[in-house]
Amino acid sequence: MNLALVEMRRSKLRFGLLAGAVSLLVFLVLLLTTLSNALVNSITGALKGVDAVVLVYSDTARDNLQASRLQPDVVDQVGQVDAVTAAGPVSVLTTSASLQDGTEDLQVFAFEPGLPGAPTGLSEGRLPQTAGEVAMDGGGYAIGDTLDLTAAGQQATVVGLLRGAQLNASPTAYMTQDLYGEIVRATNPNVPFVPVNTVAVATNGDPAAVVAAIGTQVPGTKAYTRDDAVSLIPGVGSISQTFGILVGLTFIIGVVVIGFFFLILTVQKMKTFTLLRAIGAGTGKLSAAVAVQITAVVLMASAIAVVLTLLAVRGLNSGIPVSLSPGLVISTVLAVLVFSLVAGSLSIRRISKIDPFTAAGAR
Repeated sequence: MNLALVEMRRSKLRFGLLAGAVSLLVFLVLLLTTLSNALVNSITGALKGVDAVVLVYSDTARDNLQASRLQPDVVDQVGQVDAVTAAGPVSVLTTSASLQDGTEDLQVFAFEPGLPGAPTGLSEGRLPQTAGEVAMDGGGYAIGDTLDLTAAGQQATVVGLLRGAQLNASPTAYMTQDLYGEIVRATNPNVPFVPVNTVAVATNGDPAAVVAAIGTQVPGTKAYTRDDAVSLIPGVGSISQTFGILVGLTFIIGVVVIGFFFLILTVQKMKTFTLLRAIGAGTGKLSAAVAVQITAVVLMASAIAVVLTLLAVRGLNSGIPVSLSPGLVISTVLAVLVFSLVAGSLSIRRISKIDPFTAAGAR
């Protein structure tokens, strides 16, 4: 270890440049992963956080929540299925509103208080209980502000704030079914009934069995577990795959850079390593020196990368909640360190093949 640190102190520029290059690559991995998670959560947050085990769509919705249309009496039919303990209506729509952040598009998510389908992820205040109240995620609101639903000519008081519960990466208003019905009738007076997009189901049985039972006993419907419904949201798979490829390529480049740097460094120091072997330095000691240098470089680079990522996240003004997860930092640093040590085995292999007798002129 002392040998490794002495060399690093004497070659500050060389190891500093490597740490800088690796820090940029780790920074890209952290930033891309953070943005990917934030974007996916902003699209799926409302459905992922709904208080339900099973969700029921119309069988013509093609797995799309917003394309699903159910009549209100379907809620009672679903509630009568075996192992269903409670069922509640959930409705969504896109409307216009005069939001405080200057935007006008608002996603509406309606539920029935006391029944499955209410949102989770409440960060402040409470959920709405009457038609004059809403809870907001995004839009620049605080508790006590008034939401102006311009398209419907309605106003509601903000009584709660949520985080990570947006629908379609847009400001989202959570409200009761009563207020949702007023909005629908105000914008479409001739509507024969106020539709329900999905039925949220609570159950004390096996979710898969409940899904199958609903599909059999309630005609015109298709049921999903909540996790399946989230994974089927349009665009989620493409976003995850695209960012996954970018993160994977960046990760591989970083590991390759570290591996080749230390391999080249080992080749340049072959005479030195041979002399050290000749005076009694074992392969394990020299290999440990390389491992210590790799670990030091990765840890220094990771520290710089974390600082850069925090600054980048704080400077973002994307309109969606973006935060750096400690779990992501730890897993990324550990992965880079482990695979860098694996790549560094090329250098260790070269060291293990050194013949100390060549230093004494025996060959």
